[in-house]
Amino acid sequence: MISHEGVRLGAEAARRLAQTGLYEFEPGLTDAEFTRIEREYGFEFADDHRAFLAAGLPVNVPPEEGQTWSRPWPEWRGGDLDSLRRQLDWPVEGVLFDVEHNGF
Repeated sequence: MISHEGVRLGAEAARRLAQTGLYEFEPGLTDAEFTRIEREYGFEFADDHRAFLAAGLPVNVPPEEGQTWSRPWPEWRGGDLDSLRRQLDWPVEGVLFDVEHNGF
C-alpha cells in the first residue's frame, strides 16, 4: 500500500536537498530501475525513499578539501556492486554489533 504522505515527504526532501546547491543530481530512478535494484538486493524501498530517488538521483562528485568521505551517496546506477552491497549491509551490521557488544 502506497503512503501518500511518504511520497509527499520524499519528494519534498529531494526538492529541499536540490535547493541547497551542494549536490549534483541525475534524472530520478525509473520504475524498471527500482524493480531491478529491489530484486537484485532483496529489499523494497520505502515510499518516501522511492519518491526521493524518483524525483532526482544524487550523485557522487570528487571530494572537496576537508571532506572525510568522497562517496556519500549509494551509486544505484553503474556503481561497483560489491561496494553498494557493503553500504546496504551497514544497518544490519550496526544492529548486530550493538547486540553483541552492548547486551541489547
